Amino acid sequence: MSKKNSSGISSVPTFWFVSALVIVSIVLLLVLDNYWITVVSLALAMGLFAFGVDVLQWCGLGSLGHAAWYGIAAYGTAILTVKVGWNPWLAMIMGVGMSTAVAAAFAPFAIRMRGTSFLVITLAFGQVIWGLAIKLEKVTGGSDGIPGVPRPDSIGPINFTDPKVMFAFMVIVIAIVVTLAMRLLNGPLGAQLRAIRQSELRVKSLGYNVQLLKFSAFVLSAFIVGVAGSLAATLDKFVGVNYVVWTMSAEMLLATMVGGAGTLWGPYAAGFVIALIRVMATDLTKRWMMILGFMYIFAVLLIPDGIASLLKKRRRAEVEETPPERVKEVNP
Repeated sequence: MSKKNSSGISSVPTFWFVSALVIVSIVLLLVLDNYWITVVSLALAMGLFAFGVDVLQWCGLGSLGHAAWYGIAAYGTAILTVKVGWNPWLAMIMGVGMSTAVAAAFAPFAIRMRGTSFLVITLAFGQVIWGLAIKLEKVTGGSDGIPGVPRPDSIGPINFTDPKVMFAFMVIVIAIVVTLAMRLLNGPLGAQLRAIRQSELRVKSLGYNVQLLKFSAFVLSAFIVGVAGSLAATLDKFVGVNYVVWTMSAEMLLATMVGGAGTLWGPYAAGFVIALIRVMATDLTKRWMMILGFMYIFAVLLIPDGIASLLKKRRRAEVEETPPERVKEVNP
């Protein structure tokens, strides 16, 4: 049986999720060529994007503006390296820092809203960032974007221009970010955020600072998405307005529904798979968005609680099928 922390959330999924990520990554490194390694690397970044969006769902908030944090980190990394000449390592850190700082400044206004109002205000802010990316051509390159974003400098024999080395680097960074985020959410913070999602009024009556808790979730979510944006910018060697378009936020919000909102690993897997399907569908037809649309519809109709709910149902069935004698042995 798995151990549980004080919040009552099993800590096993963190271990199994990170272990599966590492094992699958090793296998992919051995069997894929450089092109598909790059495609999978970008899909990993999109999975982290969906993971970050899902963090906010722990307190019952769904955002349509998270592409802003993804794009600010990506543009920040690109501008600092290409136009200012910073070291890529410092630029990546600063890009994530810029995204998190802007999110921290915007959060106090956004978290006052709930439901549809929150969706609208995050969408509006995302559109502001998109408009700035289009209009500030001297800084952002406008619709042409910023090409030639350099990858991190080599460390001894480790050459980050090699797609497989960059892939391994991304896996390590993602594993660290996911582990740290899950440790936070498997603790008191996660329990309090879940309580807010169930009844905000009750949490307030118990004396908790609901606004501070929502602020923490918002900033943590933006930080995670910013990491994904910075990684994608250096991997893709290009940043354009597609990084801040609102449909990307919508796709990742839908990924949380397909994967199972509030489960973290489910949305990550869904975001990863959706990114891969998008690439494959684009090669097959110009109507690739229709394919994604039908996929979302069927997923919501057939698995309304998300992919993660299938695992929960299986565990519940295993418990129900356990003989009474065995239950007594496990719980004397």
